[in-house]
Amino acid sequence: MDSPRSKWEIELNTWPRKAVAISLTLVVCGFMFYQTWWLFLAAWITRDGTPDPEIYERAIRYDPDNADYHFTLAQIYNYSTRFLNPIKARERYLDAVRLNPYRSSHWLELAKFYEQEEEADTAREAMAKALEMDPNYAQTHWAAGNLYIRLGDGLAADFELRRTADLDVGYLTQVLDLAWIVYADPELIVRTHVPNTRDANLVALGYFIGQDSELGAALSWDRLQIFETQPQQRFRYVDYLINRGYPEDALAVFLAGAETESVFNGDFEREPLNGGFDWRHSGLGHVEVRRDTTESRDGTASFMIEFDGEENVNYGHVYHLLPVEEGRSYELNFWMRTEGISTDQGVFLEVEGQRSEAPLGTTLWDQITISFKVTSDLATVRVRRNRSEKFDNLIAGKVWLDGFELREVE
Repeated sequence: MDSPRSKWEIELNTWPRKAVAISLTLVVCGFMFYQTWWLFLAAWITRDGTPDPEIYERAIRYDPDNADYHFTLAQIYNYSTRFLNPIKARERYLDAVRLNPYRSSHWLELAKFYEQEEEADTAREAMAKALEMDPNYAQTHWAAGNLYIRLGDGLAADFELRRTADLDVGYLTQVLDLAWIVYADPELIVRTHVPNTRDANLVALGYFIGQDSELGAALSWDRLQIFETQPQQRFRYVDYLINRGYPEDALAVFLAGAETESVFNGDFEREPLNGGFDWRHSGLGHVEVRRDTTESRDGTASFMIEFDGEENVNYGHVYHLLPVEEGRSYELNFWMRTEGISTDQGVFLEVEGQRSEAPLGTTLWDQITISFKVTSDLATVRVRRNRSEKFDNLIAGKVWLDGFELREVE
């Protein structure tokens, strides 16, 4: 009995049947080759992307349903000085969006074309299609916001600019630049254009500091306080407030709710942050500065400054800002130890024009006090070493500091 499949099978057991089968195969292959040959030829002649309209006109003849060829040709006719032809550009843009209505970039360029032709309504329609095709792409909303600003539609522009920042905080600085030009109103800008996220508020804080907008920076900081931030992310605002003459506010921003200390990190139990109201320091060729966990007066660490004996250095690269009250008197107490300090000029600390002694050679831990009266609400304690005028003036050795405390005195 024949299987169910056997009645559909054709046995090619004779030469006439084989010839028919081969002929059919060749016809099908030839047809497919004919169809794909023109597509291949169109791709081949456009492979270099040469902006020549003749090349793309030929490619369209070979592959008339390829929207990209129409779009590229439209771009050439619209932007090339040599081949400028707005009428043909319009035709090709429309062909491109007709053949592939799902490509947002084609709608965006069509919107630009309509705008330059002063056809505001059709420009808005094309932009609406671009947004419809790509609703979650920040660049599309950014283009829409710019278009609506140029068309004088502030409400639509604000919506699109905010949507841009919502989708990609990387655009926020550009959004703020545009909004600042249009409004120059920090309160409106923060409320309307800045998403209430940590990253967005940090960007806004930095932006308003750059614009020297005290109100904008304050509004951004107010919103930031519900988020956790790192001290380093607050340094720029701390310095801004200090430079504006608000050291108390700067300290509050630096601490961000943490408990205050008479001298922040005065015992060096934490790695200095090198900013804000922590110890600040910078490198110098022949001087090493670092927190040292192998030596301390109390606790587990101290701060070490080491000179390599290769330079007669004038040094003042370690300092600390102290929040104080103008007109009051204070004592700064700390511990110092030295090892092998050479030359006649050692290391000392200075605050408000008052300086400590500068021990030479090797000394044990010794508590030192500097008494001073302040003339503002901020004082600076600085580690210093003056250049030596002696012949043997290349300083070598180590200095350790620990246990800083500040107290007010009558």
